[in-house]
Amino acid sequence: MLAVRAYQVGARLAGGFLPLLLHRRAKAGREDPARIGERKASNMAPRPAGNLVWVHAASVGETRSVLPLLADFMATQPDTHILMTTGTRTSATLVGQLTRTGFPHIDRLTHQYLPLDRARWVKRFFDHWSPQLALFVESELWPNLLLEMRRRNIPAVLVNGRLSEKSFKFWRRAKNSARALFGCFDRLLAQDDITAQRWQELGLQDIMSAGNLKLDAPPLEADASALAQMQAALQNRPVWVAASTHPGEEAMIGACHEALRAMHPDLLCILVPRHPERGPEIAELLASKGETPPRRSAGTLPSERDAFYIGDTLGEMGLYFRLGGLVFMGGSLVRHGGQNPLEAARLDNAILSGPHVGNFSAVYDMLAADDGVVRVSDARELVDALDGLLRAPAKSQTLAENARACDARQGGARARTLAVLNELLAGSHA
Repeated sequence: MLAVRAYQVGARLAGGFLPLLLHRRAKAGREDPARIGERKASNMAPRPAGNLVWVHAASVGETRSVLPLLADFMATQPDTHILMTTGTRTSATLVGQLTRTGFPHIDRLTHQYLPLDRARWVKRFFDHWSPQLALFVESELWPNLLLEMRRRNIPAVLVNGRLSEKSFKFWRRAKNSARALFGCFDRLLAQDDITAQRWQELGLQDIMSAGNLKLDAPPLEADASALAQMQAALQNRPVWVAASTHPGEEAMIGACHEALRAMHPDLLCILVPRHPERGPEIAELLASKGETPPRRSAGTLPSERDAFYIGDTLGEMGLYFRLGGLVFMGGSLVRHGGQNPLEAARLDNAILSGPHVGNFSAVYDMLAADDGVVRVSDARELVDALDGLLRAPAKSQTLAENARACDARQGGARARTLAVLNELLAGSHA
């Protein structure tokens, strides 16, 4: 418990500075000025009447992974409302873009920003919302929030839980604190057997290896009209997509594409940053190399003269994945840890990746075992791999088919997780 108590002391001492921190983050564009009160558990939306289930997803990846589960859950619980909290503007935008077509129960979902982990703000949050059940997605743990939740006896479950090797080493040195925080959950649903085993080694209980929600999701959607416009603009040009890129990668991808254009003059690179707000920064980087790439956020389409197109919009990855058939997954040429490749696999893409995929190592190992991914060690190898696939469409198609078949064999995580949620919610009414 020493680590938790040290955190609480530090949080108490820093509490007076948190409003200033929020103000600075708002000036930097990292907080929504119009909704900054929510980060202090004030100016909150009205609580709907009846049963309320609180779901916390830290950012975009966690939000995307849990939305299909929530759609299933709400279909089985027609009288239950969902409060979804997130911590980033991009995730808030993603939730705000949901439509009744894509999320039929949108009228029973309320989004709020999670308050910062200051004790009095946390208490005010729970006083207002008073949920019957709480779900945390993956790995974000806030001590004051969790301990207050447990003090109020709110049933809680950690879904799609993941414990990285680095985090495991930390918690192994602070087992009492691990038990105090993870013990706030009635159920711990691991996304893989490795996480379940690590939790067991920490002395935790009520563990289930439920599977990875990211491996059990429907294909990403795309607006039919937008897709038709893009396909008309491309005019059957060869295309590759650099998806979910991170700082430091775009320069390497730019150099790769320059080398590829020498061999494939009509080739277009659609560059999609993980954080769309980086679009202007990437455009400036490419402009320094003599390029003038159009940006999706500006409403422009690629012309036949453009070598690059910047996909700096949120919620349109399903559009980009339907355009080329060749996808390089970002966050893997730099030491970020990779991104989920199965979203691309579900839409018939040949997938390439760099060496740094620690966050999704199990997924990449499955794909590699089925010959469903090309792994490269650096940018030079990426050029050679893309060139080879562009020259051999049949090889590219086989790679895509293998990846799709591998993805199809995964599944069941949503059903197993849904059963636990329904059980816990029923127990909260007993």
